[in-house]
Amino acid sequence: MCILIIYIDMTTRNWRIKSNRTKCNLLHLKCPDNYVPSTLTVSTFTVIGSFTWVAPNYATSIEYLIVGGGGGGGGAYDTGSAGGGGGGLVLTGTYSVSPGTSYTINVGDGGTGGFRTASGTDGFASSFDTIIADGGGGGRQSRDATGGPGIGGQSSTLLNAPTGGSGAGNRVNGDNGGGGGGNTTAGGSSSTTPGISKEGGLGLTSNITGLDITYGAGGNGGIVDTSYTGSSGTTNTGNGGEGATTVSNDNKTGGKGGSGIIILKYLV
Repeated sequence: MCILIIYIDMTTRNWRIKSNRTKCNLLHLKCPDNYVPSTLTVSTFTVIGSFTWVAPNYATSIEYLIVGGGGGGGGAYDTGSAGGGGGGLVLTGTYSVSPGTSYTINVGDGGTGGFRTASGTDGFASSFDTIIADGGGGGRQSRDATGGPGIGGQSSTLLNAPTGGSGAGNRVNGDNGGGGGGNTTAGGSSSTTPGISKEGGLGLTSNITGLDITYGAGGNGGIVDTSYTGSSGTTNTGNGGEGATTVSNDNKTGGKGGSGIIILKYLV
């Protein structure tokens, strides 16, 4: 049996059905009593804000991907390197739904990068009904070396989002800013234990759309003895923003965290 896949892009508040508008289940008409759901449908929510999704006829279970917004990178000043933002929490699984029932969806924005002495802000949570994926932690500003200069952020644990990396202080010890934690590894480390390194932690790879895409990676920390504004996390990935870094008498801004995303897959 051939299974048709229909992609529904929820970038506006209205459903835009890409194809097969004549099928009874998609038009909310009554199908024959012996109808077996066989049309694989993917609904993607990418715009920041709150939406309502109504479970269509014959949809009783969904596979979901929920990604919170990434944390913003820390700001930097006068020979300091800031920490990268933590990745937004990535949640996957299945969830029972009832046809015709409305469910609330929220897509969270990424955190704002800090300027000069300000740390990045935390990302905002994304949610589907009662399932909540928190935003990643903001990266610390360059002189905030909480936990140790250049220490990476924690990886996600259960329902806790990754945290941002620490600043390196000034350049006396030549340390980079700590990488933000990711969903599968900590910042500055190939394990879940944070290490001293600018590298952001690794995210979680999902193929719910049919493509392997990684979400919720940590942002890199700033690199000592350079001067640049941190790069922002990619939109709709939940990746953390990059930490800024500076040279003498310089001020820079951390990168903004990538916004979150929600993807639902189901048969109708």
